[in-house]
Amino acid sequence: MRKSPATRGVGRDEPLGFVIASVGYAASLAFESALSPTGLHPRHFAILKGLRDGEAQSQQQLAASLGIPASRLVGLLDVLVEHGFVERRDSPTDRRVKLVRLLESGREELQKLIALAGESERQVTAGLTAADAAELRRLLGIVHANVTEEPDGVRTRVW
Repeated sequence: MRKSPATRGVGRDEPLGFVIASVGYAASLAFESALSPTGLHPRHFAILKGLRDGEAQSQQQLAASLGIPASRLVGLLDVLVEHGFVERRDSPTDRRVKLVRLLESGREELQKLIALAGESERQVTAGLTAADAAELRRLLGIVHANVTEEPDGVRTRVW
């Protein structure tokens, strides 16, 4: 029998990194499940979100800003280009550079994905008050900053 959120507990002696990793994995599965009807993955969501400001970026810039290896980004972009959400073209100043930008259809898809993500967020925050959820978001922001930036200022891979 599944325990209710109020009775499920985390042992005080469990390493916090393990607890966060376990919760993060479960939350990522919920998020992935929420997006599954679209055929897109959370990494696609991250790319669309990373491009939503509208400026064309080089694939290298985008990979670095998202913490996604450039070699992995190419395949993810291929899917988004096939769906007509993203445009990829040669840079006018350097033929070796590929520029990517979000198309209007990609902006619309991102809004749909954000709505779908709300389903997983409701699952993740069940049993929390609005204040609890806001505090959790604040604390996770601090933890995220702690683990995604190395002392030399280089971002680590987050996806």
